[in-house]
Amino acid sequence: MERLVYRSRALWPDPETAMDDILRDSLWNNARGRITGALGFSGRTYVQLLEGPTASLDDLLAKLAADPRHTDLTILVRAPVSGRLVPGWTMARADLAAASPRVTDLLTSGDGLALAALLANLVHQGETGVA
Repeated sequence: MERLVYRSRALWPDPETAMDDILRDSLWNNARGRITGALGFSGRTYVQLLEGPTASLDDLLAKLAADPRHTDLTILVRAPVSGRLVPGWTMARADLAAASPRVTDLLTSGDGLALAALLANLVHQGETGVA
């Protein structure tokens, strides 16, 4: 199993609507691939934490690279892990507004491990939408 964190830039005029679509699409696709994760949005930047089998993450990355809702996909961290930060969530919506000043610094620095911890913390604190 691996953990992957990436950021990308939103292309759609209404990134919130696109985020709702992404969350809805993730429910079925991630469950099938045994992927869990959290998705957050700040400004025009998406950040996503994904955890699951290597082959499933490879397949998902290929789909993400072709997704017209975003561009400039940058992998911040990808590493083997022994456990999940967000077990039970095929995809949680993390409210990055709740951590706004820290998010800006982390997105700028590209610290994938710290972003993963922040997303997981927001999920566990209940700062999520149902997905």
